[in-house]
Amino acid sequence: MVKTGKRRITSESTKECYSKVNGVGYFEPNGGCSKDAEITVGTKVLDQQHIAARIDGQEVSVKALDKELQLVLYDIAEMEHKLRLNKLHEMIAKTAKDGQEIEVMLPVPEPPRIDLDYGGRAARGNPEAPITIAVFCSFQSPHCKSFQPTLRRLLSDYSGWVRQVNFDFPLKFHREGIKAAVSAKCAGEHNIFWEYHDALYAKTPNLGEKSYSQTASSLLIDDKQFKTCIGDMNYKEVVLGDQEIALGLGLTNVPVVFINGLYLKGARSFEQYSYWIEKELIRLDIDPQQKYTWKQQKDTENQLPVTDLPLALVGVSESSIENKSKALIEVNGQKAQNFSLGQSVLKDVFLKRLKGHYAVIDNQGSLERLLLQGEEGNIIPLTLSYQHDEELRKRIEQPQGEKGKKLIEPAGVLTLGQEWLAKQLEQREFLEAKFIEAEMEVEGHHLMRLEGVANNEFFTALGFEENDVLLRVNDSWVHSGQNELWSALTSGKVIDVAFMRKGLPHRLQYVVEENGYFDEDLGK
Repeated sequence: MVKTGKRRITSESTKECYSKVNGVGYFEPNGGCSKDAEITVGTKVLDQQHIAARIDGQEVSVKALDKELQLVLYDIAEMEHKLRLNKLHEMIAKTAKDGQEIEVMLPVPEPPRIDLDYGGRAARGNPEAPITIAVFCSFQSPHCKSFQPTLRRLLSDYSGWVRQVNFDFPLKFHREGIKAAVSAKCAGEHNIFWEYHDALYAKTPNLGEKSYSQTASSLLIDDKQFKTCIGDMNYKEVVLGDQEIALGLGLTNVPVVFINGLYLKGARSFEQYSYWIEKELIRLDIDPQQKYTWKQQKDTENQLPVTDLPLALVGVSESSIENKSKALIEVNGQKAQNFSLGQSVLKDVFLKRLKGHYAVIDNQGSLERLLLQGEEGNIIPLTLSYQHDEELRKRIEQPQGEKGKKLIEPAGVLTLGQEWLAKQLEQREFLEAKFIEAEMEVEGHHLMRLEGVANNEFFTALGFEENDVLLRVNDSWVHSGQNELWSALTSGKVIDVAFMRKGLPHRLQYVVEENGYFDEDLGK
């Protein structure tokens, strides 16, 4: 009998030495600074202080070589581990008898830890999370696209403990790779980087000028400003800088993930990432089973000094969507403006957090309170959420019940601007005519196939293609007798859609973005 269940990881006290090679920082675990340190390459043990060569009298040690090759050496070590593990399972299958207890003690190779600079990058999740998941990806990569559901699950299951940051690594053969990355950064100017990021992956591989413009339009981005940003390739050097970092590390493909710097190459299972996240939590003396306690629940910041800057907080709009809360602030007595979390209010002054009756601002590194004031002040809670209730989620994911096959994870979450959607639905009769009866039947009715939607703004924004066959909207079938798509889009809740494309199942989710409470009144 092979022991199964969750692995128990014991924390080990390790000495770490920090050094830099070619501008990249490295942590060397397990006594890497020791003169007696050794490294195993294949079956041969090498003294790291061994001199590999002398170049014009200058010595090159094995240790120096291994720093340059540590990612490649780890790839080899993982390959060796996999070969040994497979052989071990073969031996167990051949020799083990029923009822025998088997304990597998084959050690898992420890990934090298790389020190990356996350400064100035958009982060998803808890900005103060102890674990950072750094992702090197290209928007044109199908592997990066298929990896997105795993990322979303990690952010959900380890909510509060982890955050995600993005590094652009468009590969040479990705013709739209650089421009797609630039377009996402242009969207970031409008504080919707992650919504646009998700939309691009949902539409991969159909990337290009039209998809960028349509995605921007559905997210209510000013089209002229957005197109100018892409046309001028404003962020090209930033994207190429990320690419240079990746190449400097020796990366050759995507995706590559670093969990607090721990190197993991290629798209992997949720369980593999979970293993290293939990090991990191334990290293930081955190119980992986413990729920994160959000600091906002303990209002320890109500004792911060009140700012004397020329600012007046006249409104607060709180959202359950990460980084979507907004504040209405008068600056230097001028007309109030709408500010999002992280946005600059004055030079070297940033909106840090919203606490209902006050805002926390970062004033040149010092935290201060900006109190809500004036009769104009309003606190407007927004209830929008990415989550279905538990019972609905079960019905969506397992339409045939507990014993039925579970649906695939959503390939993406698309955010749709409320104003844009309302305008599109004005032509609902025209849009409904795009649904044609398909051959397959369910509940005594024909399923519905999309026809003539190739250049339609509405269906393209929703990620549909010509001849897609819709299956379900949330927990309801779509057929000639009913189509819940329209009512779902106007429900104000997350919408889950399953469909078939070229014989394969697909799944997407949509969130209709409510206008901020102040958005419509700023121009008045």
